[in-house]
Amino acid sequence: MLSTLITELGSECQNITALIYQLQSPYLSGRQQAEILAELLAAAIHLNIHCGDDFQTLIAQEMEKLPDDDEKD
Repeated sequence: MLSTLITELGSECQNITALIYQLQSPYLSGRQQAEILAELLAAAIHLNIHCGDDFQTLIAQEMEKLPDDDEKD
């Protein structure tokens, strides 16, 4: 479950990065800017939902499973 969510998060971050690069083009029309901004807004909303409490809990649970390297045997 966590692995799938992390993969989806990575894909969404790549999408956002691509949108940001597109938005930086000086040759965009107003309509193109509006379309990119709308996609960016949708992606930001998706990230906000995706990275909610359930996702954070899954990460915390996974971290708790990791061995404590500071402890001596």
